[in-house]
Parts: sequence; C-alpha cells; structure tokens
Amino acid sequence: MILILNSNSTILLPMSTQPAKSAKNPGARSARGERARARLKEAALVVLEREGYHKMRIADVTREAGVAQGLFYHYFTDLKSLTLEVLADFAQAGSDPQEVEKDVARGDWYGRIYAYNLVVVRSYARRPGIMRCLLQLADEEPGFSAMLRERYRSQLLWLVDLMPKLFPDVRFRKHQALMVAYSLAGIGEGLLREYFINESGTLRAADLSVEEFVELLSTMFYRALFLEHPDAKQLKYTRNLAGMVKLH
Repeated sequence: MILILNSNSTILLPMSTQPAKSAKNPGARSARGERARARLKEAALVVLEREGYHKMRIADVTREAGVAQGLFYHYFTDLKSLTLEVLADFAQAGSDPQEVEKDVARGDWYGRIYAYNLVVVRSYARRPGIMRCLLQLADEEPGFSAMLRERYRSQLLWLVDLMPKLFPDVRFRKHQALMVAYSLAGIGEGLLREYFINESGTLRAADLSVEEFVELLSTMFYRALFLEHPDAKQLKYTRNLAGMVKLH
C-alpha cells in the first residue's frame, strides 16, 4: 500500500511538471489570470476522474472550466503539461505530518498509522479515476515516476532511521531496515487497487466503509511491525483479529 509515514523533504518536481508560463507574459500573472488557470486545473481534475488521461481532450477541460478553448494555450503548453502539474499537486496533498498527526496522541503508533492510512484511502475512495491516472502516468512519464519514487523513498527512509530506536535489540543493519520498511509499505497495495480502481466484485461485496478499510490496513501494518495486535479499545472492524495467533 502507499503508506505515508512522514516526510520533511522538499520534493523538486521535474521540469515537465512545473507550471507553464504564458508566452505573452512569462512573468507574474494577474489575479484574474491566476483564477482562470486555477479553474482549468480544477476542471482537468474533474475530467481526468471522469474520462481518464487518454480520453481527455482540451475541449473537455475548457468546457468544464467555462472558458474559451483558445485560452488554454495561454497557460499550458499542452494536455500533458497540465495533467502532470495537476497530478503532481494531487500526489503531494496531505503530506504535512503536523496536519495529519494533529489529533494523534504522543506515542500512539496505531493512531499514527491510522491517520496516514486515512489520507491514502480517502484519496482512493474519493478519486479512484485520479489514482488510476497517477499509476498510468508513472508508467509513461519517467520524470513524473522519478518524482513519485523519490517522495516514496524519502518517507520510507524516515521509518528506516527510526527502526533501530524502536527495536534496539534487533541491531538492524541499514540494508535490513530498508528491506523491512519496503516490505511493510507494500501491505495492502494490491487490495487498494483491486477494491477502488478495478472494482473487484468479490472484494466490493464486503461493502467496507472508508473507516473500516483504514482500520484493516492499519491493523495489518501494526501487527506486521510490532508482532502484536493493536489495543482493542481502538478497534471495531478488526477487533476479532486478535485471535489470529499461531497455536503451539
């Protein structure tokens, strides 16, 4: 799964994802121009969700934004530059650890994991089409893929650095902690895609709420990391999974 644990790094986007400058006015734009540009980006998000990247047309975006089609090229070079910028903005939303963890008590690791998973699952639940586009563009655009990988790596390295302090008796070697962190981060990734993007009938029959889905992923991650079940007082959907222990 795409579990965001923490990130204090500044991600420098590839040149192809930087905002396009107007050919007529490469400097600062007027407030009116900024509003028009923002409308185009908001419209692109709607069209990408509805149609997907490969079916989206400039006319679709300008019609959704309520602006003249010719105005598009005043702000963006082409559909790809617009799409990359919109998806980069979307991918980086909700990554401020202070905001995500504002309601989590100090030392509450389950609550911490739950808070970050909630950001991820809400993104899939609310914008499955956008998440599909993110995966498509990551496959097709090396610069965009590199940005996502760097963001993912920086988040996991935070956990890698923390693991020796969490488990001092393990005496982690650097590469061991890295491999464990990447393995843990993969928990639920396939489930998220199948449930929200591919809409597997078998899985959708479970009819989970966002909160139940987040609890499931968080419980599995917590169990894998700490080799114990979370506090039952924090659980509803997965409380009974405390019985998942090996019988000797």
